[in-house]
Amino acid sequence: MTENSEEFFIGIMILKEGKWAPVAKFPENSFGSALIKAEELNGIAENEGVKIMKIPTSKASGAAPKEMWISPHLANRAEAAAAAKLSQGMKQTQQNFTSAHEARKASFRKK
Repeated sequence: MTENSEEFFIGIMILKEGKWAPVAKFPENSFGSALIKAEELNGIAENEGVKIMKIPTSKASGAAPKEMWISPHLANRAEAAAAAKLSQGMKQTQQNFTSAHEARKASFRKK
């Protein structure tokens, strides 16, 4: 019996028709090889995107899969979406503070 001492493996996933699907698996110490393969797959027109994931071999470890690399065009979209979400959150927080301040001012006027 051979014991697998690796804590995680590296997986490559491609995006096709809006769905991610695994296409390749590499040992944990083979990120360079995985990156070369991912960049090759990224150059194929029918692939909408490619990403490299660090995936734990055991659920007992409590570790979650982690994205290590994603197609540059998708990374730019994700950054823009995160920035927009942050901006919206800041606007909502400002509105909440303004509403709370106005409500507090109104309660003092009633006294």
